[in-house]
Amino acid sequence: MVLGFVLYEAVDLGYNVVKIGYNSVTGIYNWYYQIDAHEKELEHEEKAAILEEMKKLNSRLKELEDVIENKTKK
Repeated sequence: MVLGFVLYEAVDLGYNVVKIGYNSVTGIYNWYYQIDAHEKELEHEEKAAILEEMKKLNSRLKELEDVIENKTKK
């Protein structure tokens, strides 16, 4: 039981060290190249908007295909 606890804590500690190291490296990189975190959020929002627009266009295209298909059957 103690061994399981020690292993769990070792994995937890290792995960946190890696996470802190990654966040530090990316923070320094973004600071050095003057990349704003807000710009990344905007890029994500723009991608989400584009995906939503693509979904709308796909649904409209499907509706048009159904209309054409119904007209050709008559």
